[in-house]
Amino acid sequence: MTPDHDRILDLLRQGRHADLMACQTAAVEPLRAFLFAREPSGLFQTRCRAVEVLAALGARNVLADFLAHPREVADPVEQAGEDAVMNAVARALMLWPDDHVYGLLLAVSARKLLDGVVEALSPYGRVEAVPVLAAALADDFCRPAAETAFRRMGETACPYLLHLAAGPVPDPEPESSRRRRRSALRLFGELYRGEDWRSVHSLTADADDRVAVTACSLCLPRVSPVLQKQVAARLVALFAGADWLLREEIEDVLVQHYALCREVIEKNLAGASDSVVASLLRKTVTRAGGKESIAETLL
Repeated sequence: MTPDHDRILDLLRQGRHADLMACQTAAVEPLRAFLFAREPSGLFQTRCRAVEVLAALGARNVLADFLAHPREVADPVEQAGEDAVMNAVARALMLWPDDHVYGLLLAVSARKLLDGVVEALSPYGRVEAVPVLAAALADDFCRPAAETAFRRMGETACPYLLHLAAGPVPDPEPESSRRRRRSALRLFGELYRGEDWRSVHSLTADADDRVAVTACSLCLPRVSPVLQKQVAARLVALFAGADWLLREEIEDVLVQHYALCREVIEKNLAGASDSVVASLLRKTVTRAGGKESIAETLL
């Protein structure tokens, strides 16, 4: 190493970005070597600082080259550090959103899902990324970035999202599949501007209660009066097996659309044999301000 090389790395370790920027192109090669060097300890913060400086210096090709040569190492600690640096590089390359970078991001995602890489795919809004984004919806770390990417696609994403929400569903369904389907259905509800809700209505009978509740909330104000009664009855039926969080969600839907659900609520309240369900229905009526209903005499 030359004295200048050592000095640049000292500046990097000290976090002296302004001094590094003053070195201009002379800093690029030492920073590149540091970025590409293995770090068995798994520590990644200093390498991520190198990524920031390289991006600020406009060293796009260095960062793209790193993305093009992802490393798989046996040690999980070292691999965690590599993944963190890969995320930083992917985010830095968002400064240069071109076809070459897009292809590199897709190639990395085909090998391994990383939240920074999924985030970097988001601005492109391309349907070619749907398989990656679909897989990312099942991952707690990657889901927010994947949801943002689908939102950028707009209504174009709706057929894919509905397909994801509806299945096919494995039996037994793993939790990752449930998370993906729930997210896809919520996104569909945000983005869809059409009038045909039949496919969503079929999901009100879904075996996953959270998918069913989301489908009910989407369909209730948009389907015929006959189907509205069916949906309201389904929501009331879901009360019994729901956990407290889902019960609150069901209650919110019934309160929001109380005028559409009142007849079904009152009928079930009058004949309720489950004390817990009866209590939840009374609470729903109270929140909705339905004092004039028959529930008033049952409170």
